[in-house]
Amino acid sequence: MAIVINGSGTVTGLAVGGLPDGTVDAGTLATDSVDSAEIVDGSVDRSKLNTSIADSGNATAITINATENVGVGVVPEAWNSVYDAIQIGNTASIAGYTGGDVDRVWVTANGYVNTTDGLWQYINTDTASQYEQRDGIHNFFVAPSGTADATISWTNAMKIINNGSIIIGNNGTWSASEDVMLIESNGLLDIARNDTGNQSAIAFYNPNGQVGKITVSGSATAYNTSSDYRLKENVDYDWDATTRLKQLKPARFNFIADDTNTVVDGFIAHEAATVVPECVSGTKDAMRDEEYEVTPAVMDGETVVTEAVMGTRSVPDMQGIDQSKLVPLLVKTIQELEARITALEA
Repeated sequence: MAIVINGSGTVTGLAVGGLPDGTVDAGTLATDSVDSAEIVDGSVDRSKLNTSIADSGNATAITINATENVGVGVVPEAWNSVYDAIQIGNTASIAGYTGGDVDRVWVTANGYVNTTDGLWQYINTDTASQYEQRDGIHNFFVAPSGTADATISWTNAMKIINNGSIIIGNNGTWSASEDVMLIESNGLLDIARNDTGNQSAIAFYNPNGQVGKITVSGSATAYNTSSDYRLKENVDYDWDATTRLKQLKPARFNFIADDTNTVVDGFIAHEAATVVPECVSGTKDAMRDEEYEVTPAVMDGETVVTEAVMGTRSVPDMQGIDQSKLVPLLVKTIQELEARITALEA
């Protein structure tokens, strides 16, 4: 049966017994002729009928074709029969798979599955992208610009595995010999490069540009902060390191959270900051606001009966130290001591 409802409330193409049987007029109803392509041997071929809902007398808002796919603002493409799809104009689609594995759904920009070989094709000439949920796994695909009806070659840009891990790059496959990043469900971050030469693994930027990076080589990792001479001014090589070094207070201690009370060597951050300020982050005795749950939400199954009550409290904002910033002071002190020893031995 082919039905069109237009913006004035008129229903046309109302089929009775397979063919329109004249005018049905209840003040708003009228019939329209069945398209000749829908008539075979004097009877309506239902496989050729489209059911449409129109928002005006001249434009169709929704079309349901013979394979039960829906087009919003457009007649849907000829989708493969194992897909149920809603196509939104010539730009997007939502599709489910009905070919036996029902745990698949796609949200796609500029793509559909053709009826002949079941391959994804471009709806129009442009780039394409896709989100796929399959067997509890989430895939995010991208594709370069292609021409209408050409086959799409997807690249899996990111995958969320159903154990909570995330793979970024390398077509959604983890391999230590390929360019890829893996965020494991236990919080571990794995970064792999496809070459044993010196390559950047992580780079850090701010509005001034790149300010540091982590590089890897054959069997080592380097942590690099910016040190190019072109970034520096007022360079001074004549300063007293020994006096400053003697102001440092190396200590032995254990961390309160360490139940084993293992003693380690180090510094107290605010004490080191008085000698080498750049080695310490944060401010002594600083505090910060933290949101916390005062009263948990009351649930009835998956329905929230009462929202959680949240509050704000003040907690310590701990200082940190980068002990590598002490190295120049140590080196300069050794040089000064060496000069004194040489002078004494002369």
